[in-house]
Amino acid sequence: MTRSTTISCVACVLVMVTVPTVARAESITLTPFKDATIFGESINQGVPNTDGQDLFNRSNGAGPGIFSGGNGALAAHRALIEFDVAGQIPQGALITGVALTMHIGIVAGSGGAPGLGDQTSRIMDLHRLTADWGEGITGATSTTVGGTGQGFPANPGDATWNASHFGSTLWNTPGGDFDSTVSGSLAVGSVFFSPQTWQSTPGMVTDVQNWLNDPSSNFGWILINHDEKARQTHRAFYSKEWTDPAMRPQLLVTYELAPVPVPAVLWLFGSGLVGVIGYATRNGIRLA
Repeated sequence: MTRSTTISCVACVLVMVTVPTVARAESITLTPFKDATIFGESINQGVPNTDGQDLFNRSNGAGPGIFSGGNGALAAHRALIEFDVAGQIPQGALITGVALTMHIGIVAGSGGAPGLGDQTSRIMDLHRLTADWGEGITGATSTTVGGTGQGFPANPGDATWNASHFGSTLWNTPGGDFDSTVSGSLAVGSVFFSPQTWQSTPGMVTDVQNWLNDPSSNFGWILINHDEKARQTHRAFYSKEWTDPAMRPQLLVTYELAPVPVPAVLWLFGSGLVGVIGYATRNGIRLA
């Protein structure tokens, strides 16, 4: 190889270096940082249960299922779920897609038996929560989703219908503080164990991008069933505490890493050019 050919090859490499790096697509599947169920209006509203607490003061933060919809007593259930976005995705990344998948564990009125209970698809909306909330350990000893749909007496700090942290902080609005704009929506079926996926929407992408950019604003989503005030409309989804990891909620996030900044590329080009000139000078090569 001649010296002139060597110079030409080095120059070609430098030209390639000056082209900005194309953003690289990545994906990651997140499991919840926390999830819980809060319990609202009922035909027994205000009437204490045998444990001395009405449904407004009950929670389910560590049980094997999270609920959304109405039960046989016309009590509304709402699920809360939050993912650690900033702790798992590099800062500066551009979120390009989001999909939330949860598996059905119980259908209202089924008694826990597949194929029974409410067979009508129920539309459920994701809304971005605007206040922090407590998960707690209520329901931690439960091994099945059945029997946990009425919740448990709340402990201090648990999320309930009236309180984001029971005993200390109330929601501004009973039932949770959330953005009225729907981030994502899905008609949820009735097949036990089946995956239900809220596919990527601009709202879901914006939520996750904002949580990455400003972690202090990340309080997750609340899942609200359109028919939560009707009898036997709820679904229970396996929670992050469920024994089978494959059935726990999953948030699939696709994103692009930021390309190499232009100043860095220019620095590489300048450094290489100086090297080429020095090589030519030492070897008596004239650059055209």
